[in-house]
Amino acid sequence: MRARLLLTGIALGATMLVGGAATAQAAPASETSTTSTTTASGYVKYGTFKYSKCISLRDSYAGDAYCDGIGGGWYILWVWQ
Repeated sequence: MRARLLLTGIALGATMLVGGAATAQAAPASETSTTSTTTASGYVKYGTFKYSKCISLRDSYAGDAYCDGIGGGWYILWVWQ
């Protein structure tokens, strides 16, 4: 039973690493953004964060910025371009 559990854990870990590597290779050039969407109003997506991190980054940004909730406790930080 222990061996089966260990092998299942190793297989799951390997699957997650392979999936993460494929995601990293497919990511856009921006290191914090998952898409390169530019809104018509001049804001660009900076990244996706939990609420407290988004608010902290918004408040420390030198220009205009806002956090937009996307559900599950996650927020997109939009900054003025």
